[in-house]
Amino acid sequence: MPSFFKSKSLWMWIIPILLSGCLNKNDDSISSENLAKLKSKYDTEAINYFYETVFHEDYSKIKLDNISKWKSNPKIVLLGHPSSSEIEYVKKSIAEINKLNLPIECILGEPRDSGSINILFGNFEEVSTYLNLDNRLKSEIDTSAHFGIGHVTSQDGEISKAGIGICYNKNDSAHLGRQNVVLEEIVQSLGIGGDSYTHPRSLFFQNYNPEKSFTNLDRQLLSLLYEPAIPVNFPRKSFETDFSDVLYAVNTAEKIKNLWQKFPRDLDSEVERCFTGAGLLKHPKETNIHLYGSVDKEDSATITRVIFSLNQISPNLTLKLARRTAFEPDHGVVLTFNESDQQKEAIRLSNEVSMGKSCMFPKLIKSKISLSFNKSARSRILRQQSIVDALYFSLLTRPKRQTDEGELFEIKAGVIHFHKRYTDLLKLIYSNEFLDGLALNEFRAAKSM
Repeated sequence: MPSFFKSKSLWMWIIPILLSGCLNKNDDSISSENLAKLKSKYDTEAINYFYETVFHEDYSKIKLDNISKWKSNPKIVLLGHPSSSEIEYVKKSIAEINKLNLPIECILGEPRDSGSINILFGNFEEVSTYLNLDNRLKSEIDTSAHFGIGHVTSQDGEISKAGIGICYNKNDSAHLGRQNVVLEEIVQSLGIGGDSYTHPRSLFFQNYNPEKSFTNLDRQLLSLLYEPAIPVNFPRKSFETDFSDVLYAVNTAEKIKNLWQKFPRDLDSEVERCFTGAGLLKHPKETNIHLYGSVDKEDSATITRVIFSLNQISPNLTLKLARRTAFEPDHGVVLTFNESDQQKEAIRLSNEVSMGKSCMFPKLIKSKISLSFNKSARSRILRQQSIVDALYFSLLTRPKRQTDEGELFEIKAGVIHFHKRYTDLLKLIYSNEFLDGLALNEFRAAKSM
């Protein structure tokens, strides 16, 4: 499947100067009773994901200071000459959103109407002209992919107008992913402007994933945004205060300190080796394993057992063997097997990593591992061990060292058991308290508190 089935989303917030900071007296707090109800209705994962996507604009270096949302029913009008399929995509998206019974209702207007959300389907130049994109933004758009882009105008947190441009790659004759692009853009025009690397199946996942959909988690975000208890223009600082007990990005040092006390001190140096210049990086909570090359039945059995064992270590680590695709995906763990008569070493391993950094929290988006074997007897003996090693260390930015040889795991009754030191390391790194992008000096300060 060619790369044009990918899709990207980019949102810009236009907030009138001097007006955006004006708050009514009671608009910067939630009553203790309502706060308790919200925390009972929405789980910790939803609240953290809400924070990550609502208070951030993609490709921006700063967090947004206030919540923006609609107070009146937005009327959606299609500009230009949309096809019957494009009209149907919009209708389905409106129906999906209105199922949530929000305080607002999306309405599809006629072409002659004045719309509060205007959508233009067109080619790259038409969309760029409609949204008046500058050269910097235009250079960041992958024109080989489906993409949606938009801007929102808000005053004192109330959205009054939104413009959306959607461009499809015309070579996509199967129309794969087009409905999701439309749904995502309309939902984001309602106030969820940020994408994320955290949940690959979410509509707001920044990279391409054919399994993306409007998940239950996504629905919770939109429902939480339009809870009457959360006022228009509600400040991020107030949200951080009210939800400080469940937000991992708030009082992070204290949360790490409490977590660190549950782990052995001799893990210290191992954890520090997992930090990079960009801070701590780890894969999303759900990570696909993609296999390419000369994978035999024994290799497949080993990989299945490794995935099973790794998935027992942390609730924030769910690995899944993905179906093979014709093109190489841009996220997950890509493991390629090669065999060579010319290679002197029994096994040669390389690992390239890619980082995503346009969202609120950076991520280890992709680990591309190449395992190359010669046809010696020693290569066959070491093959299983090399697969286990490769998959384990694909989850960390810490490379394998000589001291790891023979220490990582053992096999009992056909089950792979990772030794406690290595399971503890993954548990700690993949804990919620260890935020993506956490700096080494922040970790050191937290554990010494």
